[in-house]
Amino acid sequence: MRPVISATEAERRLLIIFPRGAFDTVMSSRLAGAAVAALIYVDAIWTEDAATTFWGRPSMVTWMSEAMRARMDDSSRVAWRTAAAKNSEKVVALMESWSVSPTTSYADNSRETLRDETFRRWLEIGAVRQRSGVPKTSSKGRWALEPHFADLFDPALKDVATRAAAWRESHLSPSAKIRVQFALEGDEAKHAVTVALPSRSDTRRLEAGRASLILKGVMEDWAPSRLRKPYVITISEPGNKVFIPDQALLATLGLSIDTSDLLPDAIIADVDDDVLFWFIEVANSDGVIDEGRQAKLLSWAQQQSIDPAQCRFLTAFLSRGDTAARKRLKDLAPNSFAFFAAEPGHELAWYPL
Repeated sequence: MRPVISATEAERRLLIIFPRGAFDTVMSSRLAGAAVAALIYVDAIWTEDAATTFWGRPSMVTWMSEAMRARMDDSSRVAWRTAAAKNSEKVVALMESWSVSPTTSYADNSRETLRDETFRRWLEIGAVRQRSGVPKTSSKGRWALEPHFADLFDPALKDVATRAAAWRESHLSPSAKIRVQFALEGDEAKHAVTVALPSRSDTRRLEAGRASLILKGVMEDWAPSRLRKPYVITISEPGNKVFIPDQALLATLGLSIDTSDLLPDAIIADVDDDVLFWFIEVANSDGVIDEGRQAKLLSWAQQQSIDPAQCRFLTAFLSRGDTAARKRLKDLAPNSFAFFAAEPGHELAWYPL
């Protein structure tokens, strides 16, 4: 049987494997860490043969405790999993016979969270295997870790980050890899971010940080794909600084920019037979275009003699799983859009039917 790992250490490694900015938090939660530790304890690891694989069930996670995991010898582990495969009374009786407290770490209703959320998410990316032919309501075990995933939880493994990166490269989809890249770059961004402006050969260096990485995605991925002929009018920066890449275009459009105005993070003009003005806010921690912000931007546009019908609104997030998106997507103004830098091939529209 594989060496035992504590739930705390398993959770720490899950956070390395599945960065919170790129993945649903149920994949790396405290309960998820307990699940990895419990499945390894009972040796629920896929063996290439369904008949010889021991299949775990969510109750084995909720019934497990660190005091129980202290019994690391194989005979104790086999005895515990045999009891746990039957019912909780057998587990309590066994633990009392060992003079180990039967107190569990989680309530029984935590099983649904494991089964319907954590295990389902892991299954989608190939981290676990589900036993076929066993109904969801059955008391029989039907979950096992994939060996390549279980390898990441070997207590002897030192460079977890390197092995986790190699595992993601081998097992994640291209879109998931992009989400991870943005999450890791956002956490580690310490240097200025260079942004290539659409429809121009110019670049602009923005201050270090996740907000700049998100804006880079807007300029380099969203604008060229979504707009016909995009031209950047302004990029707002800290300290009331406003970058205006094309003063001649500003004059042609009849716009007057005042740094005291409450400008969005960027304004892009989509210039073709008609002109559309895109007001863009980067939601790194806050800053979405809600109804109040939309009204203020429309008021500014009218002061510039811009027809409201020419105005469009985009809020840019890091990813759908990022804290800002989970917190503020519900506040998006009607008739506005959302872009996720870690998923550049998609756009979210919010409008009344």
